[in-house]
Amino acid sequence: MTYRIWEARNAGEDTTYLVAMSGMREISLREEIARGERLIRLLRLVAETEDRNRARRMADCEI
Repeated sequence: MTYRIWEARNAGEDTTYLVAMSGMREISLREEIARGERLIRLLRLVAETEDRNRARRMADCEI
């Protein structure tokens, strides 16, 4: 499974952070964002790895 680390920003905030998620979770997160359930914006892809632990170490949080 592939894990991606995204730079993200919460709606109404200026601070960015790094969030890790699996490719499968990314699909459902994007749907949640589109429906307005998650007030987060994915800004840019920072990294991609097959190692979940590495992704978690690189990010500020995991979804």
